[in-house]
Amino acid sequence: GMQLLHCVENNNVLGGESTLVDAMAAAHAFRRLAPDLFEVLTQCPATFVKQREGGDMVYFRPHIVVDPFGEITTVNWAPPFEGPLAVPTEMVNDYYVAYTAFQKMLDSSLPREHGRHSLSSQLSTTLSDYAIENTWEKALRPGEILVFSNRRMLHGRRGFSIKEGTTGQRHLIGCYTNIDETLNSYRLLLRNQPNETNFEIRNAGNGSVGTYSA
Repeated sequence: GMQLLHCVENNNVLGGESTLVDAMAAAHAFRRLAPDLFEVLTQCPATFVKQREGGDMVYFRPHIVVDPFGEITTVNWAPPFEGPLAVPTEMVNDYYVAYTAFQKMLDSSLPREHGRHSLSSQLSTTLSDYAIENTWEKALRPGEILVFSNRRMLHGRRGFSIKEGTTGQRHLIGCYTNIDETLNSYRLLLRNQPNETNFEIRNAGNGSVGTYSA
């Protein structure tokens, strides 16, 4: 769906920038840069867990999903909600190597150094450079709302602190909407604009009222 992040207060705060990374674009680049590791993340199911009062959800699905034609359709990435890996022993090492590699593409805060993993120094640097070059970040100001596709964009936040000698305030409110309902409302609003004449017929008849493009 869509996620909306509304900045109510962000006064006398150092850091705390919101970050976005296009997970689908990263997956396409990952396939090109490390096709063997890409395949691992399409075949090995990860565990996702969300447990709280009134909810206990567990899902098993690969981080990268491709359709029968090889097209990437979904990226499932949510480290705070990952549970214990439940796969055959022989898949564990390959999974964590592939996971580490893809994580370096998605998290620009990770060190660029090679680190303690099985990636080559050149690949490790290339993946880190991708994250640095393709991470959008902005410190939201009071009144601003960040809107993005929660199924495609990965959202994060930089660390923050209160300016010395001040009583800083930071208050952000988030909510989610169904993407189909959101797009439906958008298209209806667009269709009803008095100066909007560039409409496109999607399905002539079948109850269509006017035509529009969006």
